[in-house]
Amino acid sequence: MRYPPELQDPDRQPPPRTPVTPPAMPAAGATTESALAFPSFRQLFTLMGRALRLRCPHCGLGSVLRGYATVNDRCTHCGFRFTRSSDSYFSGAMLTNLAVAEGLFAVIFATVLVVSWPNVPWDTLTWLMPLGVALAPIILLPFAKVAWLTFDVAFRPVTPDEIEAPTRT
Repeated sequence: MRYPPELQDPDRQPPPRTPVTPPAMPAAGATTESALAFPSFRQLFTLMGRALRLRCPHCGLGSVLRGYATVNDRCTHCGFRFTRSSDSYFSGAMLTNLAVAEGLFAVIFATVLVVSWPNVPWDTLTWLMPLGVALAPIILLPFAKVAWLTFDVAFRPVTPDEIEAPTRT
């Protein structure tokens, strides 16, 4: 609702609007839009084995991570680009990681209740369960990122545009 100028208080005006800039799109050629493919069980087990070893899902030799949970740009062995779309590519891995950690909490809590009923160790649960809930996502984060990338490679196969000859130093 607009008031006439004589009724408007200059001290109570809303601040001027600033234009919102959209998020930056990835550079041309930085996204992967390959057709969906359903892997065989053998391919899926091979890829999951590579993920458990935190290795490149494409070649199985290069390391995906540098440091604890920082993803390399490319595989050191085959040159496969790990970030297959925008900067928020691994946000799904973080959400999945949190869901798995909370599900793990629920399963462990229910198991302890069922196994130790009627003498449930409530004091121990009071101290250990929050600690587990806090630490599980941190411990599982590297595996979640590599598993996310591996499932993506399993269902959206690697294209030649994503491979670049690695530089040997």
